[in-house]
Amino acid sequence: MSHVHPPRKILLVATTGGFTHAAPVLELGRVLADRGHYIEFATLDSQESWIQPDYGFIAKVHLLGPGPTAEQLDAHYRRMQAWDVRKGIEPTLVSKAMFDTFWPQTYRGLNRIMNDPVTRPDMIIADFFAEAANDILVEYRLPIAIVCPNWPPLQLPCSYIPGQPGFQLPGTLTSENASMWLRLKNELVILFGLPAIMRLFKQTRAMRREHGVFYPLHKPKKPDYLLFVNSFVGLEIPRDLPPSCAPVGPLLCPTWAPLDTECDAFLNSHDSVLYIALGTHIILPHEDVIRIMNGAIHLMEEGLIDGVIWAIPKTGRADIDGSETVQMKINSKEDEMSLNNLLANKHRNWLFHFFAPQRAILAHDSTKLYFTHGGGSSANEALYHGKPMLSMGIFFDQTANTTRLVAGGVAESLDKFHFTSDEIYTKARKILESGENWSYARNVLRLQRIAHVAARRKFYAADLVEEVIYDHELRFDKDGRELRPMHLQTADSRMAVWKVNNWDLYAVSAVGLVAVLGSMGVAGRYLWSSREPLRSFLIHGWSALDIAA
Repeated sequence: MSHVHPPRKILLVATTGGFTHAAPVLELGRVLADRGHYIEFATLDSQESWIQPDYGFIAKVHLLGPGPTAEQLDAHYRRMQAWDVRKGIEPTLVSKAMFDTFWPQTYRGLNRIMNDPVTRPDMIIADFFAEAANDILVEYRLPIAIVCPNWPPLQLPCSYIPGQPGFQLPGTLTSENASMWLRLKNELVILFGLPAIMRLFKQTRAMRREHGVFYPLHKPKKPDYLLFVNSFVGLEIPRDLPPSCAPVGPLLCPTWAPLDTECDAFLNSHDSVLYIALGTHIILPHEDVIRIMNGAIHLMEEGLIDGVIWAIPKTGRADIDGSETVQMKINSKEDEMSLNNLLANKHRNWLFHFFAPQRAILAHDSTKLYFTHGGGSSANEALYHGKPMLSMGIFFDQTANTTRLVAGGVAESLDKFHFTSDEIYTKARKILESGENWSYARNVLRLQRIAHVAARRKFYAADLVEEVIYDHELRFDKDGRELRPMHLQTADSRMAVWKVNNWDLYAVSAVGLVAVLGSMGVAGRYLWSSREPLRSFLIHGWSALDIAA
């Protein structure tokens, strides 16, 4: 595709968030590459494989240093799996502190890229985990775009949405239908977490100062940079946004891995399949595996499903006791099989996969229900391919997504601490027995159609990137002096709070009102004190005038 302006160099950055966070950034890079721009990618060691095979447009990869160890990630995911937001946010801040330890190498690596005229980009598009991109904006005045899976925490305040995104209590959407007690509890989540927040703040400040950075992390409530949300209104709750922020998801690859031989044969030989995938990094407790399995067996015994595909990576199987046996009665035939044999795919109605081709499974007509953890990518993919869900949020945005999916009429929720086999059966049956004219099918189709339209907003995101590049290049003089503010930034971002809220006008109006009322009061008191002379004048004075006339 020809481009009316010279191509620019754009650096994509994804570090500690994993591939699910890198993929949306890479998708934006794909659109910009199609427009003729030169795209490079910066990431941590061993993650350069992320660009293959779908992102061959990446011209160069910059490695920033080693990433988290397997032990660090294992501790993080186990900590998050045990986290209950209702009991505080401290566990999430422990993980945040761990991920922050990779800021120095990202910061140094991006500085190296910026200081070399050959590698210096015209703009950075970064996953929100790569907070060093915000420092590049401050130090080099380079335009940036940050990609978040949901509305970012502690930014874009909204009075009618209680709490903070990512830290909201289960069941919270907006203040419209929330009780005062729930709204209050959502605000107290952050208040009660202040001691842990302050500890993290001190650690972060000390780390930044150790590397010569003495200003706070640049995260204004209304960003002076582009902020993209990899979701869409329909799944996300509508809110007022400044022009620099936009929901542009679902940012999905236009192609996906096809079904492998096992999945293809399984789906083509079954008519009603339950697909289970609770995340690449979730380590399922043995008791939870048994509960999920018994719920699925009950559905199978009732003829509501005839097969299960369950994606559990090797790490996710660490706590499973393979020697335990499960009993099944399918078509009046009793089956008993050990978990080891089931996991080895020795039962015709069960297929366990280490890394399933998820989108191809979701796109298949035989897949009738998706049991998910409600992660941003999984929710986007399920809605795009039109599948109803059982959603059991494990941590962070997954619990909030679960609430949104239920509110959207496309899912039933499960609590990771309290779910039972009977609950899985009852809620899955509720979805599977609903006819085409019932609410689940209707809402799934509704959101699928919206998701297909919203998926085209990645082109709008690329438009905004180009807008910001062109605006930025011509609003600074040759000495680097800023001639005018960012064209997408609203004026209130640069104004004093009293002026933004018109407090000065209210004050002047109040003073004027007091002056008018005071004057009226003084006049009234004068007239009252002079009432007798005035009365006499009015009576006798007018009488005298009548006589004279």
